[in-house]
Amino acid sequence: MQITRLDGPRPAAAVISPIGARHPDAVQLVTDGLFLFLDPRRALHNPARDPALLHGTGLNDAVREHALAAPHALDLINRAAAQVLALAERTPPGRLVRLTVACRGGRHRSVAVAEEVARRAWEAWGGAYAVEVERHHIDHPLLTASA
Repeated sequence: MQITRLDGPRPAAAVISPIGARHPDAVQLVTDGLFLFLDPRRALHNPARDPALLHGTGLNDAVREHALAAPHALDLINRAAAQVLALAERTPPGRLVRLTVACRGGRHRSVAVAEEVARRAWEAWGGAYAVEVERHHIDHPLLTASA
């Protein structure tokens, strides 16, 4: 697992977790408690279908741009960030809001979306609260069509 932390003077208020829904451990990664779930598979372009982007991740500019070029991608991201912020407003201090973003393999679309949602939430809080992105499957081998 890789973790990005957008630091703030206050503790983390949200954890965004991109996962690959086709990995055997995916179900266990959707945690209890205050969480939201987002499945952008139908809304976003799949970079894995482009051989030039297949081995990249949502952290690469070309992969991120391809995934987020879908007509409603920014709306989806802004709505997810707004949901994280709204839930965090109603969350007792010390409790985390968790957003799980699932795509097929957890390397392309889910990572691109998770990074964007995290950045928007962090910026909306003026950097006062930390936000973490836990990328669970980004380093896993590519899944085959039959996996």
